Amino acid sequence: MKEFETFLKTVGDGLKMLAQGVNAIADRLDDFVESNKGGTAGSRTNARTATSGKETSRRAAGRPGPRGKKGASASDHVYEAMSRARGPVTIDMLAEKTGFEKKKLHNILYRLKKQGRIENVSKGVYRKV
Repeated sequence: MKEFETFLKTVGDGLKMLAQGVNAIADRLDDFVESNKGGTAGSRTNARTATSGKETSRRAAGRPGPRGKKGASASDHVYEAMSRARGPVTIDMLAEKTGFEKKKLHNILYRLKKQGRIENVSKGVYRKV
């Protein structure tokens, strides 16, 4: 019986942590939707609905999908966007120009740095080499 009580306590603690994580994610989604709608805050339910999928979140944020030549890689799209920028660019600028999520941009920028095509100017700011 004591083992069962210990098990239930562990499950309960896990559910509490999961609920806290879900609340943190919902808060971030609210902030994301609010920042991309020019400051008009929606309800928590609307924020979750507006960002349920990648294409939906791009449309909800008012951003187009990835652009560029057909068949070009994501790295090429980002590199082209940096070329058009004429100087250092931030992650936010690249996200706006390419339509890619920030996580994907971080991965692409890491790849481009490894290839020696770009360099860090400062934290979150990059330029072509």
